[in-house]
Amino acid sequence: MKLFKAVSVGAFMFGAAALAFPSQGCGGSDTNEGNNEGGPGDQTGRVPPSKPSAGPSDTPARTFAVNRLFLGETDRNGGPLKDAWKDYGYNLDGLITAKDSKDVCTRQAGADSAKQEDGKEGIDNAFGRTVLGFILGLVPTPSKTLNDSIADGSFTIMLDLKGLTDDPKQTNTGLSGNLYVGGDYGDNKKPTFALDDDWPYRASPIVPINDAFINEGTFVNGSGGATIELSLLIQGVSLSLNINRAIITFKHNPQANELTEGTIAGVIGTEALVQGIEKVAGRISTQLCGGSTLDTIKQTIRQASDILQDGSNKAGAQCDAISIGLGFTAKRIGPPKTVAQEGTIPPDPCTNPPADAGTD
Repeated sequence: MKLFKAVSVGAFMFGAAALAFPSQGCGGSDTNEGNNEGGPGDQTGRVPPSKPSAGPSDTPARTFAVNRLFLGETDRNGGPLKDAWKDYGYNLDGLITAKDSKDVCTRQAGADSAKQEDGKEGIDNAFGRTVLGFILGLVPTPSKTLNDSIADGSFTIMLDLKGLTDDPKQTNTGLSGNLYVGGDYGDNKKPTFALDDDWPYRASPIVPINDAFINEGTFVNGSGGATIELSLLIQGVSLSLNINRAIITFKHNPQANELTEGTIAGVIGTEALVQGIEKVAGRISTQLCGGSTLDTIKQTIRQASDILQDGSNKAGAQCDAISIGLGFTAKRIGPPKTVAQEGTIPPDPCTNPPADAGTD
């Protein structure tokens, strides 16, 4: 369909912001990898490191810019890998869910029961299982598309953190800082991902990170989790995804000035995602201003629901959220100094159709 061709190579761009919020979640996968047996038994699965009893650290801030994002169609080296999404995220709900598990929320009508099964070690990532497939229909290599845009300086996510040291096995509590959304690098220049980079940041939101810790070199954004505002830029319009009950982790490599094995995991409210897609669909193609194609997309998103919005998962309740797990790496840059200039939002072609509307 021509509407798929309407999505430009630079159509998908992400920014993020984190707010203090408690954590939890649920899941999806095709095979019983990582002991996905469901029911009684050890349901711990893959979880982030626990908070250590070590003392606080308050060293000067270090700033890192995300240089690679992984949506789930590649491994962490960027190589194509079928079902790579199964390895991104955490067991958010404390359940290892199989396709025949009964202790989970009720999925939307028409949803495939096999798609409630978790990824490896109980990882909850219905976004990777189902929603990623929709994105792949628009952009065949979405992670590469994102990362090419980052390399060109179109956007990034920035972590400005106090408390990190030069010890690769650091264990401390009391880390803090801010999460920024990096705007356009500007002046047709490209970032070098080095200490002399001054990447402009968006004035809003700038969100504090408090009560974070690091355990044997692995950073966790705090025992309470976070709410992450992930902005997906489609044809110049931002689709905001609020990832609730989120966990942000990474390994700190101080010698290489980088963050590796980064993970963002949490849940997205289903109807919030559907409404967001409705707002931007027409900017992808005027064929998506309404009609059966848009209805099919919305139904596919609803059928991906595998968890409750409050991060819990229990039998008898209607699933109304989608679990998600993403990967990232980041490089150390200079501290944030410059506020980015905001671009203008183009008119909505569904409410203000151009003269050649419908000819795409």
